[in-house]
Amino acid sequence: SPFRLDALRAALGSYAPELKTAQIDARWVYAIQPEGDGPDEETLARAALLLNVVPSAECLVPSAELTHKDGCASNARSTKHEAPSTFYVTPRKGTISPWSSKATDIFRNCGLKGIARVERGIRFEVSPAVPPVALGALHDRMTEGVYTDLDDLFDQLPPKPGRTFDVMKQGVEAIRAANVELGLAISEPEMQYLAESFAAAGRNPTDTELVMFGQVNSEHCRHKIFGAKFIIDGKEMPNSLFGMIKNTHKKNGKGTLVAYKDNSSVVEGFETEMFGATADHAYRFKKVQLDQLMKVETHNHPTAISPYPGAATGVGGEIRDEAATGSGSRSNAGICGFMVSDLH
Repeated sequence: SPFRLDALRAALGSYAPELKTAQIDARWVYAIQPEGDGPDEETLARAALLLNVVPSAECLVPSAELTHKDGCASNARSTKHEAPSTFYVTPRKGTISPWSSKATDIFRNCGLKGIARVERGIRFEVSPAVPPVALGALHDRMTEGVYTDLDDLFDQLPPKPGRTFDVMKQGVEAIRAANVELGLAISEPEMQYLAESFAAAGRNPTDTELVMFGQVNSEHCRHKIFGAKFIIDGKEMPNSLFGMIKNTHKKNGKGTLVAYKDNSSVVEGFETEMFGATADHAYRFKKVQLDQLMKVETHNHPTAISPYPGAATGVGGEIRDEAATGSGSRSNAGICGFMVSDLH
């Protein structure tokens, strides 16, 4: 849209002033990974219909693209240090984007044969050429890449073999080395615990086991610190940090219907008339008790480096917990406040 193109020019202009008035052509392109003998013309036409694109004869090749309005885009190649003027922004090669998973499922459910996967990206034509240093303005460096060739978009490297860490010989030092190498962020007492546990079991831990321990035993999942004993100047406090928060409700829970149930709470609302579908499949006004559910959602990606996927999972967790609170609720309207710390 013109608004997004203006935003792109402004972002590019912060790297190179001449790009503030750059000519930018940006359009969605769709790549299809064939399966078996690949899709026939009828299947490709149905795929184009689902994607709202117009294919051309050139698209009937492996790793071809379907583009909006004007058929296939060409693959422009450049050397590593050349400033490309035609390039693609797609999900990182070797990954499968959420869009790809959903679109591929839709293709299968619609009976489209000969298509293993579909992926999408953006084809950019920019004049003057974009210097490599400015490409970061055009993509999310956490989840996307900038490419001049999509021939290997669907290539997948074989998985690396698993490995073990030699606790039986090196003891806790092996766990400490794994903690740094794998970025587990586990504490010294936890490393001692792991070393003792695997020594007692008579075997070495695998990298998979250590990564899983780091995840499921994290503060996010276990609230080890939030729910731990709270000691000030050697004196144990009556409440943990989590207990202090719950104490308000314990002392005065008036008007609260649900508290601390799967990350959310419900406060008593009011009776009102609401327009909606009834059991006989008609829309009518009916009296309902409209209560308010409130929650805090922290279940997201590292938002500072990947803001949009982070916000998406946060919203997903928000919806999930509304349905999980109590016996299950049905959302009628929502208000979301999105707050982050200083990203720099």
